[in-house]
Amino acid sequence: MRLDRKRARLALGALRLGVAGGFVAPRIAARAFALEPGPQSAYLVRLFAARNVAMTTGLWASAPPARRLWWQAGVLCDALDVGAALLALREGKPPASAALDAGAALTATALGVAGLLAEGGQAR
Repeated sequence: MRLDRKRARLALGALRLGVAGGFVAPRIAARAFALEPGPQSAYLVRLFAARNVAMTTGLWASAPPARRLWWQAGVLCDALDVGAALLALREGKPPASAALDAGAALTATALGVAGLLAEGGQAR
């Protein structure tokens, strides 16, 4: 099945906004990320959630050619998130949590690449 830019934006937006739920429920998200409970982890979760809200809003609110920049920025952020998950695993993060982090980031990266390719192949 070919993923067009609208479906890629919808899927990526749903994934990112799901993660952004951590802004209102940081303790639940902190547990999912295997973070120690406390104000520091709540702050980090909210930072990550805010980034996801901003990335989703930028992608949905922009028109070409600016949308292409949002796709590119998202791919870069998500690819760096994969690297961060792998580094965390190497540094002792529980494997199940690191796999969840890396899997979500890999999914977001793949959706971003698909959207970027679809955006480039369609009229601007």
